[in-house]
Amino acid sequence: MKRAFDLVSVGLVSAGLVAAMMALPLQASAQQRPDYSYIGIGGGDDGFVVNSKLTLGDNISIRPSVATDFDFDDGEDVSYLLPITYDFNAVDPDGNVYPFLGAGIGGELGDDDTVEFALTGGIDYRFADRWVANGSISYLPFADGDEVGFIVGVGYTFGN
Repeated sequence: MKRAFDLVSVGLVSAGLVAAMMALPLQASAQQRPDYSYIGIGGGDDGFVVNSKLTLGDNISIRPSVATDFDFDDGEDVSYLLPITYDFNAVDPDGNVYPFLGAGIGGELGDDDTVEFALTGGIDYRFADRWVANGSISYLPFADGDEVGFIVGVGYTFGN
């Protein structure tokens, strides 16, 4: 029952993200590419997060992140996510909102190390020349528990 609820929740969240991206106007700004990289910090369902985006090529990035709640006695010392994403061109008139979708691996390092298949999606919002706010949702469909996660953070951009 819990598994079915998780799948329905992920489906609803995914549908909401897609609907939100489709509702944004696609004007001439769609030609602006997300060709920047960043390193950042934030928070998520697993605690404090260090995340980044490293642009590999045209609209393709790797987005590694590590998270910890600093409670190393609970058996879940650090969680990680290592997806490769497709970064969509800007979807707003000012060229600040960049959605992304991807897949890769995720899991936990600690008493019981895990490596799982992961799906992710989210949005980068460039609010200044060198600063970006980011938010993402991840889903590990074959994990034993806590399959859906989130990250919200801020990063310093480098590159273009």
